[in-house]
Amino acid sequence: MRTFGLQNKEMAMEMDMIEYFRGKPLRTGDKAQLLLDDYIIEDTWKLARVLHQPMKWFKNPILYQTEPWEGEHVGSPFVMWDKEFGCYRMWYSSFVPANYYSFSTTGPSYFMCYAESEDGINWRKPKLDVCRLPGFEKTNVIYYGADGKRGSGQVFKDEDEKDPEKRYKMVCLEQFPWKGGYEGYTSGVRILYSPDGLKWNPQNAYFVLDYHSDANNHVVFDRKNHRWLLYCRPIIYASGRSSGLRHHRRRVTVMVSEDLVHWSYPRMVMFPDEKDRPDYDHVFVTLYGNYFLMFYGAMEGDTTGIKDTFFAWSRDGFHWERFYTRQPFLPRGNENSWDAGEVLTYSMVERGEDLLLYYAGHNRGQHQQGIYRNGIGVAFLKQDRFVEQKAGNEPGYLLTREFICEGKFLKLNTGFASMPDKQQRIRVEILRHPPLGKNAHFNQIYNGYGLEDCNEISTNRVDVPVTWKTKKDLSGLVGKPLYLRFELLNMGLFSFRLSDE
Repeated sequence: MRTFGLQNKEMAMEMDMIEYFRGKPLRTGDKAQLLLDDYIIEDTWKLARVLHQPMKWFKNPILYQTEPWEGEHVGSPFVMWDKEFGCYRMWYSSFVPANYYSFSTTGPSYFMCYAESEDGINWRKPKLDVCRLPGFEKTNVIYYGADGKRGSGQVFKDEDEKDPEKRYKMVCLEQFPWKGGYEGYTSGVRILYSPDGLKWNPQNAYFVLDYHSDANNHVVFDRKNHRWLLYCRPIIYASGRSSGLRHHRRRVTVMVSEDLVHWSYPRMVMFPDEKDRPDYDHVFVTLYGNYFLMFYGAMEGDTTGIKDTFFAWSRDGFHWERFYTRQPFLPRGNENSWDAGEVLTYSMVERGEDLLLYYAGHNRGQHQQGIYRNGIGVAFLKQDRFVEQKAGNEPGYLLTREFICEGKFLKLNTGFASMPDKQQRIRVEILRHPPLGKNAHFNQIYNGYGLEDCNEISTNRVDVPVTWKTKKDLSGLVGKPLYLRFELLNMGLFSFRLSDE
C-alpha cells in the first residue's frame, strides 16, 4: 500500500501570503502565472477580464452510437494520451433506458466502452473479448458492473503505482444486490484496478461511497501534497430530503485520501449561489500547472434541465472562485443542433500548444421531451487561454505583486484581434518599490527596463519572449525582488512566466 506524509499546500500558500504582507516577495518559480485572479496582481487600470470560450470542432460529434449494443446514449468521455499504447485512449459510457427502468431485465443500464485514436479526433471502436453481451460475440464493452446491472465512471492511469495489476484505476458507480434496496439493489462507488485499462477485476475493488452519487465521480492527484481528491455528491442536505419532487439542490463535495483506500467524509466545496442555476449536476476537475480547474455543468433543474459548462479555479482544490459574469465557458449549441440541450465537459488533454476538451452533448435538456440525439464532441483552446486581461483603444496597465526573479527570460501568452487601422502593442517595465520614507526622487525602474526601452510586442503567440533595447534578458536581475508593469493597447494578456531557456 502506498502512503504519504501529508503536506499542507494550502497552508504553505497562506503562509506565503502572510509573509508577503510582512514584507517578503512572492516566489513564482518557472510556472506560468495565469491572470485569473488577484493572487499575482497588485493593481490594474483600464483592463477588463474576458472569459475565452473554446472552439468546437466543426465535424462534431467525433463519436456517437454506431453499434447495436450501445443503446440510446454515449457520453462521459475520459480521454488520455497513453505513451505505452502509442495512441489516445477513450473510455466512455453507454446507456440502455429499458434496462435502467426495468430491474427485471438481465442487461446492464450503464456500462463502459472503449475507443482509440491516433490524433484525438478520429476514433475507432476495437472489437474485444472482454465483456460478453447476449447476442454479440465481441464488443468494445469493457465493464458493466460486478453484478451486470450497472458500472460506469472515470478511468485513469496511476504512473506511480508499483503493482502492474493496478496501474489503471476506475472510480465506478455500480449497482449491487441488497435486500433493503429498491427491487433488491442499491448503488455505491468503488475503485477498481486493471493492468491495461481493459480487463477489470471487481473482486479486489475498494468501496468508497455506499450511496447513489450520480455525479461525475472522479479523482485528482495533488502531487505537491501527495494526496487524492475525490469529487462527488454529498450525503446530507439542508432539507433533510423532505417530501416532494424538489427538496434539495445539487452541489459539489470532496473527499481526501493518501492511499485511495481510506477516505475523509465528503465536505462541501461549492454550491449554487444567487447568480447560478439551481443545480450543479456535473463537475470535472483537473490540475493545470499551479491551478485546479473546474468545469461544472450548471442545470436549470426546476424547468428544462438544460446544461452548459461553466468555469471555476482554485489553488488548493478546496476554495473555489467562479468567473464573475457566470457566462458559460463551453455553451450549448444552436437550436436543433446535436448539443442544443446539454454540454458537459469530462476531459482535458494537452497536445502541443492546444488543449483538447472532450464533452458529452445532447440535443435536449434532461427534462425535455422529443427525439433524443447525443454524442461526444471536442473543443480546442490554446494553452493558458482561459481568462484574458484585455485593453481597448486607451492604454491599460497591469502591475504584478512583488516577487523574486527566478529565471533569465520573461515570456508572455498574448492575443489580439487584427485591427489594421489601429495601433496594437504590449510593453513591459520592470521596477522596484522605494524604501519607506525615501520615496522622493527614487528611481523605481531598473536601469534599461523601462517602457520606452522595451521592444513592442504585437503578436498572437503563447510563448513570446520580452526584450529591451539594451537588455536581451533578465540575467542581471535573477535573485532580486521586482514588479512587472504591463502596458497594453488593443491587446490581451493571458499569462506570463520566467524561465532559463
